[in-house]
Amino acid sequence: MTHWSRMAEAGSALGINLTFTLYRVLGRRVTLLLLHPIVAWFFVRRDSARSASRAYLERLHAAGGFTHPPRAIDSYRHLYAFAVAALDKVAAWMGRVDPSRIDVPDAATIESIRESGTGALIIGSHLGNLEMARGLASLLGKRKITAIVYTDHAVRFNRILARANPGFANSLVQVSHFGPDTAIDLAQRIERGELLFIVGDRTPPVENGRTCRVDFLGAPAEFAQGPYILASILDCPVYLFFCLADGDRYRIHFEHFAERITLPRSRRSEALHEWTQRYADRLATHCRIAPMQWFNFYDFWRP
Repeated sequence: MTHWSRMAEAGSALGINLTFTLYRVLGRRVTLLLLHPIVAWFFVRRDSARSASRAYLERLHAAGGFTHPPRAIDSYRHLYAFAVAALDKVAAWMGRVDPSRIDVPDAATIESIRESGTGALIIGSHLGNLEMARGLASLLGKRKITAIVYTDHAVRFNRILARANPGFANSLVQVSHFGPDTAIDLAQRIERGELLFIVGDRTPPVENGRTCRVDFLGAPAEFAQGPYILASILDCPVYLFFCLADGDRYRIHFEHFAERITLPRSRRSEALHEWTQRYADRLATHCRIAPMQWFNFYDFWRP
C-alpha cells in the first residue's frame, strides 16, 4: 500500500490558485457556491478518495456515529466539507477569520493555559480545522503557536498559505528529518512558553517510524507513537485540540490530556499503547460528533 506521505497531492496547481483568487476577490459566500463544481470534478476523478470516504463512513456507521449506511451523496458531502475546511485554512492564515465565528465552550482550560505562561504540547488531528488555532492567539495572551508538520506532502497548498501570509513558514517546524537539533529546538521553544501543535492521527512518513496498533471506531488502526514520545522528552503539559465546524461557525474543544507523560523503561511499550489508545478514543468520540469532518482520504485501517 502507498503510504499517505507519498500519495500525489490532491488538486492541480491551477485549481488551488483559482480557488484562492476567487476567495480574495469574491469572498467566502460566493466561493462556497463555486466549490461545488470543483468538488464534483474531484469526486468523479478520484476513486481513491471516494473509496476512503466510504470506508470511513462505514466504520463510523458500524460504531454508531452515522445514522444510515453511507451513500454516494454522503461521500460527496464529506469531500465538500474538506474543500470548505481548506478554504477556511487560507482565511485563517490571511487573518480574515471573524473571531465572532469561533466559540470556545471550555474557556476555563484556555484561561488556565494563559495564566500559567508555560509551554505545552497540543495534539490535534485531521478532524475539523487545525488552522483555527491561530485564532487562539488573542485568547492565550499572544502566545506563540508553532505547528510541527510534515510539509513535503502538500507543496502546492503550502505555497498558497505562504502567499496568504508571508510569515507562514515562521510558524512551522519541519520534522521530516527529526534529530537531536530538532529536539533541542523544541525544548527551547517550550521553555520560552510556546505552544507546539502536532497531529496524532497519521503514521510517520519514514519507513522505520514507530506506531501502535490500537482500536479506532471498532477496528485496529495504526497511530504514531511520536506525539507521546515527544511529550515525554519535553516534560510539559499536554492538551488535545479539536476545532469543529458548526454551520458558519467553529467550535474549539480544548481538553487537558496529561500534566506530564512518562514512559517507564520497564513498561515503555505498554505505556505508549495506553496513551495512543486514549488519544484514539477521544478522536473517535469527536468523529461521532462531527462525522463529516475527519479528512484522512486514504485506507486508514489497512496495515
